[in-house]
Amino acid sequence: MFTSRKTILGIDIQKNVVRYCTLHKGRWLYGEKLAQGNFFKDNRLKNKQELVKIIHDICKETHSRAPHVVISALNSKLLIKQIPLQKMETEKEIREFLFFELGESIQLPFENPIFDLLILDRPNQKQKKEKKTKKMKKEQASSGDSEQVKVKTVKRNRFAVNGNVPVLITSEPLLEEIGDVILDGGGNLSGVDFSALAYTSILKREIEWGQSFALVEIDSGEATITIFEKLVPVYVQYEDYNQINWRFQEVDGQIIPDFKDEAEAVTQLGETIQNIIRYFETDISEGGKVSKIYLVGGHPRLKKEVSDVIQSKNDIPVSVLTSALKLKKLLQIPPRFLLAACLALKEV
Repeated sequence: MFTSRKTILGIDIQKNVVRYCTLHKGRWLYGEKLAQGNFFKDNRLKNKQELVKIIHDICKETHSRAPHVVISALNSKLLIKQIPLQKMETEKEIREFLFFELGESIQLPFENPIFDLLILDRPNQKQKKEKKTKKMKKEQASSGDSEQVKVKTVKRNRFAVNGNVPVLITSEPLLEEIGDVILDGGGNLSGVDFSALAYTSILKREIEWGQSFALVEIDSGEATITIFEKLVPVYVQYEDYNQINWRFQEVDGQIIPDFKDEAEAVTQLGETIQNIIRYFETDISEGGKVSKIYLVGGHPRLKKEVSDVIQSKNDIPVSVLTSALKLKKLLQIPPRFLLAACLALKEV
């Protein structure tokens, strides 16, 4: 659980903009900083000194001293692999198997991979407490028995979706590089999340979890399509649909996006989403059916123009997820800051 002394700072980096969000004395503090050039090129971090200064300024403005910083992994350098469960029954067995397989039979598009399991039914603190209480009562009730049956508590399907273990993989050197910059700026990189999981953890009440769905993040000329099946993400694909024509600039003290050729690019993106869903249903998930498309992200025209275009290219329903997070004056956090807010709520 969080303590009053622990400051969690969510950081979202988009092209040449750094967005941040944190809870300070019960209210949300959020904002964005503009840099001269982009922070990423060819999946590598650049403009490091400028990012150091921005992190330092954010810490100062949020009254944070050595905050715990949480970021999302770079979606362009992200992969989900489905590994056959076979006879593995514990997380330890799965991790040992993956340590061997990574670099052996699993072909990856990048070097020095780091991974995490996408696990179902991870108990929260309340569930753990309830289980512990039930276990104590059971032990007290059977304390007089000389022979007790040892119950195997690991569920056979706990780690699996259709017999496979979904594994999220990214590049460790890039995360280490970002962590060093954050440290130089006065923060500590304490957590890295998958943006799709960060969004769904906050927006879970708006999602129909009983069916498979595609979560599409759209911002800065980039899109990430993540397909969820049986509660967990099982497939992800990054699309640079119009990044070259996007840039952020400051006008009258406000940071605004400037883009061109977006209408045609979004139309093509809608077709790409349709093709990805068709590929998933026919080649990846046996008998799988994606029933809905949810849109999130900082695109300024997401709720109307973008949503309408994507709906026109897809037969299944398309809807834009909104946020229940409130400010002190009961105003919603602007959509472009939602990812940073989701990251700020992550336990570290």
